[in-house]
Amino acid sequence: MSRIWKISLLVLALVVSACAQPAATPSPTAAPAAPTAAPAPTATPEARPVTLKVMIVDYVKDKTDKWLENEVVPAFKQRFPNVNVEFIYVNWGTLDETVQGYFAAGEGADILNLGSEYIAEYGDRLAPLNRYLGAEAWPDIQQFIPATLETVTWKGEIRGLPWLVAPRAYMCRTDLLKEAGIERAPRTFKEAIEQARKTTIIEGNALKRAGLVTTGKLDDWQEYIALIWALGGELYKPSGEPAFDSPQARAALQFMYERRRAVYPDETVADLPPATGSRLADGTAVCIWGNLWGAPDVKDPIWERIEFVPGLTDPDNFPNSKPVVQVFTDWLAVAGYSKNVEIAAEFLKFLGTAENLNRYNRDFGSFPPRKDAWTGYVQEARPMMIMADLMAQHGRGFADVRETAKFREILQKQMSAYFTDQQDLDTTLRNIQEEYTQVLREAGRIP
Repeated sequence: MSRIWKISLLVLALVVSACAQPAATPSPTAAPAAPTAAPAPTATPEARPVTLKVMIVDYVKDKTDKWLENEVVPAFKQRFPNVNVEFIYVNWGTLDETVQGYFAAGEGADILNLGSEYIAEYGDRLAPLNRYLGAEAWPDIQQFIPATLETVTWKGEIRGLPWLVAPRAYMCRTDLLKEAGIERAPRTFKEAIEQARKTTIIEGNALKRAGLVTTGKLDDWQEYIALIWALGGELYKPSGEPAFDSPQARAALQFMYERRRAVYPDETVADLPPATGSRLADGTAVCIWGNLWGAPDVKDPIWERIEFVPGLTDPDNFPNSKPVVQVFTDWLAVAGYSKNVEIAAEFLKFLGTAENLNRYNRDFGSFPPRKDAWTGYVQEARPMMIMADLMAQHGRGFADVRETAKFREILQKQMSAYFTDQQDLDTTLRNIQEEYTQVLREAGRIP
């Protein structure tokens, strides 16, 4: 997941204290009072004293951390009394420095809490876990949403366990659409541009209502990636070089420009005032693209007037395009330098039961990554079940984004120049292609 999203997720979690079609929906159950028993190990780890170090960044202070320490560890020790678990709590601002220090030293935490895009950065330095977490060793892995497993798989090997999930989709107010003579939320590029133009209200050269709100001024670089995927494009060629010279990359960026101009006819139009709550709820946005943290409370009656759309496509120009729900998955990886890989895998399986993932994500305010954990608070909230089903059907993991920090800087700079008419489309795509190629070359990812 992006750094912006991760910081926003943690802050909001503290505030709230919180791909195949899934099988039959499980019956609602209350969240368990205590963790479930660990599954029987496939091979009993040597009964030597072990201290398993677990670095955690996704936690709600005095809530999920206490659950881990006071409930999870004692329950795990019932099966493995020789194992002590030590938690190391970090924040997103120090995560990269901490993890890089571990790998430089060749020692540190056995289990690492990583963000969605980290597999490309650390995949080769993480322990391969198919022998412990593959379907033959642990059938439960088949309950996990495919998009979440994309995030933790590198070179055919599972490298960790999905931990929490935040899918993104489009959500639109149907009553505000109908006011503008639109019967349903847009599904295609053409419909989205028309909807954005018809539902935007400008008074005194300032937005009073935006037809669409995303991050920034409709210049979200992560949405751009999702739109490329929706058109059937990829970020990289088989050679590993960037693919921003593709028809899909071009069409997606041009669409974003045209849709932005439908909301902001020129650069003199002032933006909406700062939000004090959900823009869908207060009516300053007709549609949003994002996760449920930017939406109304899941129990708000306004959800009866909100329609979900998994993603936008362009069937006129790309007949095979399919909607994409971008799935951000934070996960727990096992470091390749760990001397306790087997017992670390057992701890991941213990944390990864349906009951435990339900409990953790309930307190964190996020989605469990496995389908049979969509019980209790998930099933009781209709918007969460809709989003969960869309994730299962259309999800694609936000993963394998190489040299993410520099890539993000390139996209943000070049997209901004294009959207503000400082340069044309051809120049923008050429700059992205050339600058990102250089970044990948300097990182040793391409010759």
